[in-house]
Amino acid sequence: MNEEAYNTALKNTLAEIRNVCPDITWSFIFTKDGTIYAEDEQANNPATEKAAHSLRTLVEKASAVGGLDNMLFDGDKGNVCVSCINDMYLVTATSKDADIAYIRNITRVIFPTVLKLLDKITAGPTPLKPEPSTPKEKVKIPEFISAKPSEQPLSLPSRQLIVDKLSGLGVKPNTVEVDQEILERWRALLNIKDISEVEIESFAGKTVQCRVKRMGSSKLEGRGLIRIPEKTCQSLEVKKGELVRVKPVTS
Repeated sequence: MNEEAYNTALKNTLAEIRNVCPDITWSFIFTKDGTIYAEDEQANNPATEKAAHSLRTLVEKASAVGGLDNMLFDGDKGNVCVSCINDMYLVTATSKDADIAYIRNITRVIFPTVLKLLDKITAGPTPLKPEPSTPKEKVKIPEFISAKPSEQPLSLPSRQLIVDKLSGLGVKPNTVEVDQEILERWRALLNIKDISEVEIESFAGKTVQCRVKRMGSSKLEGRGLIRIPEKTCQSLEVKKGELVRVKPVTS
């Protein structure tokens, strides 16, 4: 994987985070030396470079007292969060009333997972040197973090949702819950009467098909969740708070 593809994979990840957290207005990633690796479509390039330069100076000063892991700038019109992840810094600007704890929980799940997967493919942004051809395990890249800029869109609509455990009496092991709004949107897009099954894909490349019904608790609607029974979580190798890609199954 070359540097452009690596950058594109990270840029796609920023876009996915904004889909899950619409309160994020713009975001970008930079390294300790001030190199901007990726920025979303809403980030203004000159402003991004200026911000990266200022934050780099702050990082250098913070290194004298143990380094900078997390920082929050509380402004009059919004907030700016800075998080250190594997020697990279994720900068996200949010609206004033954004749920910062929720956004941080999401970014702490997505970026370490993405970077770990990319590390399996390449040792860094530079291409790997050719090695003797020996059988190696192939690493499947989930379609929602593909590094191919020209990849064709999926034939079926899909959503990236946050895993929540579904438990209690009467819970069926092969039935999941998602927002009614998502089910209605899929029905409209596909022009079908009902959505009865979905396919779920994890970052580990595991996939399962499950029956689906609307979210059982109104308090959980609109939070981008998919509630999954424990046994199905084990099959997908996912935990509560992680992200999965979900799309409808049609006949």
